[in-house]
Amino acid sequence: MSQASKTFYYRYLFESRSLGEYLLERYFFRLNGLDLEVWISERVRVNDRRVIGSYLLQYGDKIEYLHFRKDEDKLELDLKILFEDEACLAISKPSDLPVTPSGAYYFNSLAIMVKEKWQNDEISPVHRLDLETSGVLLFGKNRFTRKKIQTQFQEHEIEKCYQAVVFNDPDGELIQGDLVSDDHSLIHSKLKLIDSAYPSSVTRILKKQPWGNYYRLWLSPITGKTNQIRAHLASIGCPIVGDKKYYPDESIFLDWYRFRDINRILPKVKLNRQALHHESLSFIHPYTGDQLRIVDETLYWEESLATLLSSSEPKV
Repeated sequence: MSQASKTFYYRYLFESRSLGEYLLERYFFRLNGLDLEVWISERVRVNDRRVIGSYLLQYGDKIEYLHFRKDEDKLELDLKILFEDEACLAISKPSDLPVTPSGAYYFNSLAIMVKEKWQNDEISPVHRLDLETSGVLLFGKNRFTRKKIQTQFQEHEIEKCYQAVVFNDPDGELIQGDLVSDDHSLIHSKLKLIDSAYPSSVTRILKKQPWGNYYRLWLSPITGKTNQIRAHLASIGCPIVGDKKYYPDESIFLDWYRFRDINRILPKVKLNRQALHHESLSFIHPYTGDQLRIVDETLYWEESLATLLSSSEPKV
């Protein structure tokens, strides 16, 4: 089942720029001693032909890229299993691995690593968590299970509880509206919340408490939009500690995006990961019909936040 390489096919849907610049930004690989032009000649085709690094990509170009397992660091999968039976698997997701293949991660994505470890081509995550979000991650072991649980997600029948640590004290209990692209942002994938008579994204603040110089929140996202909790909290002036993308000063994220050096921005964001944790998940088991609640009580979350309590820096 294990494979040594994977070929990616995708369309370029951005403004014109050089192929070399785009690939280095998208994959930010150490080239393992390869010259960039050699790397491109051996790995990349554009519109089914060889090109050089200075080639100017145009909107709609078809890119083919050959990715090797050796491009990624070798990792040993040592995950905490929170629940497992013949239908489902729930693990405690760490904050340093993506759920699905993305950018420089393919073999080191949890979707692929779990398939290989369990030797099951059908096992797949039924929901997603952001790269730096830890906590309960649920997999379906077959198509029937995935369909049943994903239907519950779509119909908002699944109860989710998250913890977050934020810079400021939030007002109110409900955050809602429509999440749309922030066209005024220098971060192309950043979202903003706008008012709506029929809000498509809703997050409820269940509880809050002062926590050192910060505030610890328990939240329930009623809907499940991309970046929902992060964008919602930022929209009310309560960005999550460690969240580079939604930090009020966008130069912080842009610095990290360029240099990939957390130490350059740590004095501002305070934590080397976003302080967001998926604490629990409740759903109806697709085989038994019973209500099942899975809780991540591992020490990983608490340990990752321990350094914040000693901080005496002012709030954002």
